[in-house]
Amino acid sequence: MRTLPPLACASVAALLLGCGKPPADTASPKAGAPPATITLSFWHIMNYSGPEEILAEAVQRFEHAYPDTRVEIQAFENDAYKTKLAIEMASGTPPDILFTWGGGPLAQFAASGHVADLTEALSRDGWRDRFIDQALGICTVRGRVFAVPLDLSAVVLWYNRELMQAHGVKPPETYDDLLDLCGVFHRARITPFALGNMKQWPGAFYFIYLANRCGGTELFLDAADGRGGATFDASPFVEAGERLQRLVQAHAFPVGFNGVDVGMARSRFLQEDAAMYLMGTWMVARAQAEKADFLAKLDCVPFPGVPGGKGSSRTVVGGVNCGFAVAGRCPHPERAIELLRFLTAPEVVEAWCRIGRIPALRPTPEAEALLPEPTAKALALLKAADALQPYYDQYLTPRLAAEHKKTTQGLFAGTLTPAEAAARMAACAREAGQEHPPP
Repeated sequence: MRTLPPLACASVAALLLGCGKPPADTASPKAGAPPATITLSFWHIMNYSGPEEILAEAVQRFEHAYPDTRVEIQAFENDAYKTKLAIEMASGTPPDILFTWGGGPLAQFAASGHVADLTEALSRDGWRDRFIDQALGICTVRGRVFAVPLDLSAVVLWYNRELMQAHGVKPPETYDDLLDLCGVFHRARITPFALGNMKQWPGAFYFIYLANRCGGTELFLDAADGRGGATFDASPFVEAGERLQRLVQAHAFPVGFNGVDVGMARSRFLQEDAAMYLMGTWMVARAQAEKADFLAKLDCVPFPGVPGGKGSSRTVVGGVNCGFAVAGRCPHPERAIELLRFLTAPEVVEAWCRIGRIPALRPTPEAEALLPEPTAKALALLKAADALQPYYDQYLTPRLAAEHKKTTQGLFAGTLTPAEAAARMAACAREAGQEHPPP
């Protein structure tokens, strides 16, 4: 059997165990440094309270240490960033430091020389030892590292504990339980699941989980890499589409969800108009900033399994949700790499824990103790997972990832049958020539 990618390994129980070598100190100010003569552009999507300030403070510390350097920060919305970055990469004018999720898109950038190789820089001063191996693996292409991860995320089934108790029900353990809960809450005129699928990726989580529970992680990896004769029209992918459409028929989601933004869906959940929410661990940081008192009602469980499915109900969908790379054309690569050190410094890791996000670097016990209770519970699910299912749009090439989101939205809308959606994915994979580079 072939070796799985680092985030789809057989066990992730040791994901955050161990502290590695002591972190190297960040650079100190240089005496007699001249006024700013170097300008670095830095783009990211952490454009909301909490992460945005943490990154800005890290940049300020960097500029204090290097008075001859000024950093111009631009924060974007998720999809606007993807579009803008693609345009600037094609034009040869990317930012010096860019945000990345790693995976297939980063691999394409690496293959075309659009991002710098960080392998040697990471080998100095014990920097590499501070990262969780599985997270760093998503930023690695053919044994070379092209980005440094800051955030490790997992998608879990969040639920309102008080709403569950008020209606005498428990969080679901099986797919049938999930259908029953949809009936209970729909009859009570409470939306079972908050969902805003206008950008397509939030709804994709349901398909990814259902496909995983039906066919297992290995099937996805084989289909993605064109190995073992596996294809995206295999029966578990069709079954996943069928089960997704059964959720729609069970009134699991609000009316018009395919035209609703993810922010509106989150607000619906936080305002207690929906009982459950399938979303990444970054949601806690949002909730903490937008409605902190809701955290006392927030709890999570794994996404339920399906009868006769080959996938484990302990498998968690997850990956890197915030990483940084240096553009291949950056005129000051060494200085840009120094900025990456500040962006992944111990004080950033501690602040990351404080706002409820899981760092992709090994935190100290004191830093991990700062995690809000809901994040700590999600982290426990992550540590207990027997495998991690990569996000499709992170692992696949951009073309195939776009087709995945498009066909999944078609399943939600009922404009595609499960067989049609699976056939389109398989055809797109064949046309793309299995472009995904092996990890």
